[in-house]
Amino acid sequence: MRKLVPLLLIVSLFSVNALAYGPRGHKLVGAIADKRLARNPTVAKKVRKLLDGLTLARAATLPDEIKSWDDCRGPGSTNPVISKPRINDELHAFWLANKCGKRPSHDIFHYTDVPVIGDEEYGSGTIGRDPEFDIVQMIPFCIKVLRGEEPETNDRAITKSVAVILLAHYLGDIHQPLHVGAEFFNADGEAFHPTDSNKGFEDQGGNKLILFTFMDGELKSAGKFHGYWDGQTVTNAFGNAADTTVATRLARRAPADWELTGDTETWAEQMANDILPLSREAHSRLEYDNVVIINGAKEIKSGDAKEKSHHGGQFYAIWAAGVVKKEIQKGGWRLAALLEATLQ
Repeated sequence: MRKLVPLLLIVSLFSVNALAYGPRGHKLVGAIADKRLARNPTVAKKVRKLLDGLTLARAATLPDEIKSWDDCRGPGSTNPVISKPRINDELHAFWLANKCGKRPSHDIFHYTDVPVIGDEEYGSGTIGRDPEFDIVQMIPFCIKVLRGEEPETNDRAITKSVAVILLAHYLGDIHQPLHVGAEFFNADGEAFHPTDSNKGFEDQGGNKLILFTFMDGELKSAGKFHGYWDGQTVTNAFGNAADTTVATRLARRAPADWELTGDTETWAEQMANDILPLSREAHSRLEYDNVVIINGAKEIKSGDAKEKSHHGGQFYAIWAAGVVKKEIQKGGWRLAALLEATLQ
């Protein structure tokens, strides 16, 4: 056991005080794309014009910031989310057209929930997917708007400027494993592969589970499973390094296996399929306990997700940090490539 102490101490250092991924992870994806597009002045100029001078790094956080306007659980804010009147007005129109509590609601555009048990790809089934409004559907919709194939007066109120903002954000979301894959549980609280006749109860992309990882040699709560991937993994991956320094380094050298093929409208499904093996491993490294089921519900009420001892010879925190380093880099490169292909 003594041989494990140094690694356990490292894990404990990286597993406390989660910071919000929302801002940092998305900013890094946008910042990498900004630096990549600086090599293509024609497209960079078009992006700046559509964003009224905003960087992609700044635009990438806005789809989460408009959630402050939501009024489903009480009065929402009326404050602008950005000091660019045109951009704020277009985002507000988008929010009004896709308000929380309605169908579609803008919050469901950020994810899809493909079952992680089994070997499904996005197109292999329907459970957990929304055939119109999940992230795999909304990315190509935004591309069509930018191409002029979908009018800016569409029912979703996605203008070309809003489309760039959404793509800057969604390309970060789709590179986060828990935004694509979800665990499903049967009536006994056991993880299983759902079917059309027994859809079970999903974990809402990890939002219904509390994650327990090894800290100082003991399993301790790391907070919500989904929130851990949104926040703590990014802090673990990049530490206190300045975001500009990180983005410059990650924009300089191409990540492995980042390039996609075919029409850009097919890229969202390719990206979802690309990250699903990581979504599965993010869950298979854990075992589940205290899962609470409410009959008639679509989701579990709560549960614990506990790191398995020595799974794969690497602690969960260290493995997850490595995943995030690669996926944020791929997200930035793919965002730049998508905008180049669409706006060239």
